Amino acid sequence: MKKFVCIFMAAAMIGVLTSCDSKKSEVKDMTKKFIESINQQDRVTVYDMYPNSKALMELLPEKLDAPSIKVTADDSTGNYVATFNAETGQRLVFKTDSAGAFKITDSYGVLKMDSINREFAIKTGIPLQETSDLKFADLMNEDSLFMSMLTIAHFEELQGNLVRERGYWTWGRNAGGYYLNIFQTITNNGEIPVKGEDYNVEFRLADLGGNGIKTTKVVPGVDLAPSETTELMTSATPFYNAAINRTLQVDVIIKFKNMTTQAMMLKYGKFTGEEYHEYLQTLKEIEESNRNSSKEEGDIPVDTDSIPDEE
Repeated sequence: MKKFVCIFMAAAMIGVLTSCDSKKSEVKDMTKKFIESINQQDRVTVYDMYPNSKALMELLPEKLDAPSIKVTADDSTGNYVATFNAETGQRLVFKTDSAGAFKITDSYGVLKMDSINREFAIKTGIPLQETSDLKFADLMNEDSLFMSMLTIAHFEELQGNLVRERGYWTWGRNAGGYYLNIFQTITNNGEIPVKGEDYNVEFRLADLGGNGIKTTKVVPGVDLAPSETTELMTSATPFYNAAINRTLQVDVIIKFKNMTTQAMMLKYGKFTGEEYHEYLQTLKEIEESNRNSSKEEGDIPVDTDSIPDEE
């Protein structure tokens, strides 16, 4: 009887190993197909195999190399991981969907990462090889908590360290008729020179009186060395009456051209390398606060023994 049990268990183990090997082989074949689809720019097949990649769109590469493919099973999650470049750590994460078919649910090192994003990640302390592509894309999203925290901490750097100082306007009459000129003083409070070709200054004008006239006047930036100040001016004669009637509103906006938030921070800001760690700490604090709040706002226990019987 003991011999029969041992034989049965051995047969069962062989069945499990065969099944596992079969799935690994399927994942390996799918990895080859995915890489071929990327290299052929067959986005339809790529999106079918990797549905979440639709959110990455332009971040997908034009070409991938696969020196070797090694598939491992993660028993804790039920996922299969296909590493196709051990040197760079590039890998795909597979999981079966509701129909039992394998789909790629995440990836590592597959995204086309430019030098700005790579440097930004390194300087803020993001561990690139340990961070999945979907997680990295989420972190870089302008609306993410990570980017929001950095935007608040580096607000001045996002303006090139250019600070709006004194603003005023003058009006009157000359040989050509009435005139209205609006002035804005800007100072470079940073340690890096700012090129005028990198930014514009927008004068957004509005008449808060009954007519509701609005317009935007764009003035090219000027070169500013550290601590240097300049005064920019724009003519706004159509708002003459609004100025003398004190219904004129002027907002001055400094807008940099063709530079992402990450590029602005890298060029004009300074990082400690602890930004990502601080973000993770903030996440923990939020989660802990939510847990405590949930406990405090829990359901009121019902003491059924104290409820009187219906008469």
